[in-house]
Amino acid sequence: MLTKSRLTKSRRTLAASALLLAVAGGGSVALVRLTAAPAPTLVAPAALPSTAGPAVTAAVPRGPGQPEGTGAGNRGGGGPASANGSAAVAGTASGQGGAGSPSPGAAPAAGSVPAATAGGAPGSEVPADGAVPGASPALRALAAARAATTALPHSPRLLAALAGPPATGPPAAGPSSQPAAAARALAGLDVAGFQHPVSAAYPGGRSINWASVGAAGYKFAAVKATEGDYYVNPWAATDLTAAKAAGLDVTPYHFAVPDASGGADQAKFAVQYSGYASGTRMLPLLLDIEYDPYVSTDHTNECYGLSPAKMTAWLSAFVATVKSLTGQSPVIYTTADWWNTCTGRSAAFTADPLWVAAYGPASPPRPAGWPSWTFWQYSSSGAVPGVGTAGGTDLDQFAAGAVGLVNPGSQSARARARASLQLGALGGGPLSYTASGLPPGLAVRPGGLVSGTVAASAASTAAVTYRVTVTARNGAGATGTVSFSWRVTPA
Repeated sequence: MLTKSRLTKSRRTLAASALLLAVAGGGSVALVRLTAAPAPTLVAPAALPSTAGPAVTAAVPRGPGQPEGTGAGNRGGGGPASANGSAAVAGTASGQGGAGSPSPGAAPAAGSVPAATAGGAPGSEVPADGAVPGASPALRALAAARAATTALPHSPRLLAALAGPPATGPPAAGPSSQPAAAARALAGLDVAGFQHPVSAAYPGGRSINWASVGAAGYKFAAVKATEGDYYVNPWAATDLTAAKAAGLDVTPYHFAVPDASGGADQAKFAVQYSGYASGTRMLPLLLDIEYDPYVSTDHTNECYGLSPAKMTAWLSAFVATVKSLTGQSPVIYTTADWWNTCTGRSAAFTADPLWVAAYGPASPPRPAGWPSWTFWQYSSSGAVPGVGTAGGTDLDQFAAGAVGLVNPGSQSARARARASLQLGALGGGPLSYTASGLPPGLAVRPGGLVSGTVAASAASTAAVTYRVTVTARNGAGATGTVSFSWRVTPA
């Protein structure tokens, strides 16, 4: 069960950087980067994240009948919640943990986590402690013991670093490595169980009002969905569905625990239980790889006890498996410090979009290999309308140097029939489109409309599956490419 935890954050204001995101009517979003010279100009959304004001605390949902400040998350050696349930964040070294060293558990039960109930509470088939459905007793015990930490969006060490000192003035201009473009700034946030605080009015945890989040100008959200091979966020399905309904693009993210199981196994776990599926407003799956929050109990180090060679092998297996299962490269969330230390400054993953975490109003330091960032988390102390953790919400931006194209998923049509698929743009200037591999008779039009009459020769005697690639380019020269299949059956 999720236990009460308090996390105190300091103030931050918005860091400036122009942003661009291209999306379509349905499917998941493929992201790429482009570096260029001049810094972009910030254009504010309807309401930017406000300063948090005085530091506040927020509680994590707890299980039915469990007193606040007690429970499994407070057992087992130095978890982030102390005896009274408050989180020891400031001044932590590599974070604190729940119970002993994780070990690979039984394979999760087949099937996906069901959609959450319509009322905003977690789905009834996901246990309140977040243990994966069908978990072995050992994995259930591990999930319960680590509940106070799994509820947090990131490791306590990183959250403390992202809180930073109180803001003293407006942010500096965006990093010069991002290309200028006629782009609108897109603000984002990331959330976890922690963003559903418990109170007398909300004894089961407060829902996020995603309509208010969207109305405030936020355009995308990352939702912590899974961790290791043992945890599924009970709120993830609700948050993903409600955020998309409010008009935000979303990505579920997986918090990696590399000493729990292999990269391929955790990739399968994340795809199966995170809620990822090609569909409207779905960004690629996000991998959160950062400081080990359980060093005090697994007795390793910030790198989970893995050498740089073993860590890069773990990452390679995760990335390859996610790409095989979803058709897209995952986004990698990390810090320059952790990455350079724990991977030995590996430059082998630059094909994957970078979500860099670094406090500050100026250009964030980038991990080795990446020439630019696609997303930037610059604070953990935001106040976002509709989110109950004022002063304790993670804030992000999407870079102007990226183009996002939506993967519409597999398409189908009949020979000699009319077909139409619309790709559109959000938050930026016009895009030009090119396509290859389309069934005969179809073409991509200006504005991203794929249409036409499928030729009889496309499937004259038997069904044929075409592999389609669409590329979009913005005015600054950044491009995004996505591939999908189009099956044509005879007339």
